Amino acid sequence: MRQTANNRVWLAVLLAVLCSFGVPAAEFGADVIASRLDVLKTNIAAELTARMSTNVVRGNYTTVWRQFEDAAIAGLEDILPRLISDLSATNFDAGSAGREKNRLADLAIVCGTNRIEVSVKASRSSSQPENDMGTFRDHPSRAKLFTASFTVWVRYEDSGKTLRANRIFFDRTWRFVGRSSLVDGVKYRKKDGNMRPKPWVMFDSGQSFWKTDDEFQSAVKRAETFRANELVKEYLNDLSEDDQRILHEKLHEKFEKPAKP
Repeated sequence: MRQTANNRVWLAVLLAVLCSFGVPAAEFGADVIASRLDVLKTNIAAELTARMSTNVVRGNYTTVWRQFEDAAIAGLEDILPRLISDLSATNFDAGSAGREKNRLADLAIVCGTNRIEVSVKASRSSSQPENDMGTFRDHPSRAKLFTASFTVWVRYEDSGKTLRANRIFFDRTWRFVGRSSLVDGVKYRKKDGNMRPKPWVMFDSGQSFWKTDDEFQSAVKRAETFRANELVKEYLNDLSEDDQRILHEKLHEKFEKPAKP
């Protein structure tokens, strides 16, 4: 009987240890947190605006982005745990100071083995935003790395020698992406396929060109295909004869009709 009782105790301890890992809950938690961020995005933007608009920043548009980035990250690390009780300091990964190039995200919200990406962008109010928003080439791999992607967008006044944030926006990253005037797809820069943002008027209204993430993904694919076709047309004649022959053979192999039996 004593042995049986001891076995039950050890079984209870083992179950408690296994349950403490909570992997399924952690995996599910990233989606839950992302949904809460959607609901709270207006509050988050308002609190960041109230916090950051009182600070004067010195420098120019080529260097000031890092100051705004640091301020936005510090603000999120303070604001989010107050708005979402499940979050604490241990859920945030902003990398090491001075090593921003080694970070996968400006700020990552860590939920078990899943991560939510938060990017920080800063643009002058005196001109339309033209920030890089990720290339077509990198887009699929980043989608696999993160459960969801959000962006903090800092709009700032740049009159005189001082700079001041006048409004902060917070939303799903895809909702900030613009629409191309050349194709029914996302706005992008031709030379590197970097996606580009929507105009300020749509920031202020809260509108997005894309109603859903699926619609956005389709728009990315259409723009990527269009860009590839345009690049081939533009540079085909500049290819060496050998390269043109290789391209011809690959296309011939792809489209050659199978021989009839």
